[in-house]
Amino acid sequence: MARTLGTDFQAQLDSSQLEPFFAVSVGFTIPLNLWTGYNTITIGGTEYFPSGNLLSISPIDESADIRANGVKIALSGLDSSIISSALTEDSQGKIVKIYFGVLETASNATAVVDTPYQAFEGFIDRMAIVEDRNIAEISVDVENKLIMLETPLNRRYTDQDQKNLFAGDRGLEFVESLQDKSIVWGGGSN
Repeated sequence: MARTLGTDFQAQLDSSQLEPFFAVSVGFTIPLNLWTGYNTITIGGTEYFPSGNLLSISPIDESADIRANGVKIALSGLDSSIISSALTEDSQGKIVKIYFGVLETASNATAVVDTPYQAFEGFIDRMAIVEDRNIAEISVDVENKLIMLETPLNRRYTDQDQKNLFAGDRGLEFVESLQDKSIVWGGGSN
């Protein structure tokens, strides 16, 4: 897949000073938007809240063949309110997006350069919560969206199945009559 970077983004990557960051967006009922910095930033009109070094992301693997490589995201040092909402939220299948971006190094302001690059998009597979008296950590396994290619379709391609999807559609109404139909080729007769 062809990937493009903005000219300012590319110039910042080529400069001698570089301040890279990752931002994670999780599509919960109330979206969770975090980034690996220390001030609130805005990306595409959405505010991302600081997580500093409390957010860790496993390496994002890509391959030339069509394969669904997953990612593991861990959040540590969390407030008990975040833990309780994580316990009650139905997380499986929620969309997760991971962005890679750079910050402006010419000024002391926390300014995002261009549009961050979307490095990963997938669905939450499993979320584990580890909590004891010293730590509270949420570990999230995220599957690549290509995992949907491995999901079998439960379709029958019958007239009734088609009408369940599209009421009034007559595209498959003769499929049943073709089941045992004898077709003679070459001008012969039965």
